[in-house]
Amino acid sequence: MTNTMITIANFAEDGAEALQRYVDGVLPLLEQAGAKVQRYSGIATLVGGDRFDLVAVMEFPSEAAMKQFLLSDAYTAMEPYREKAFKFLTTFSSNSLL
Repeated sequence: MTNTMITIANFAEDGAEALQRYVDGVLPLLEQAGAKVQRYSGIATLVGGDRFDLVAVMEFPSEAAMKQFLLSDAYTAMEPYREKAFKFLTTFSSNSLL
């Protein structure tokens, strides 16, 4: 069964360089994990009060593949860039209800 990881985030004002390094490092790791990635920019808030710069939806072939990606040394090495790139970031795991 596939497992979907969803990230919502706001960019740090001075984090452009860190963001580029994070994206350049993480996208190949996601590809290696077999994840399909969709990225969206926030345009307008329709319900609620929060606005996000980024919504990323990553569909992994399995929960094990997602966990292996998150626990890998290569991904862990990217965490300092992630911390500098985002003012706010939350990521959660989800399964389809259907």
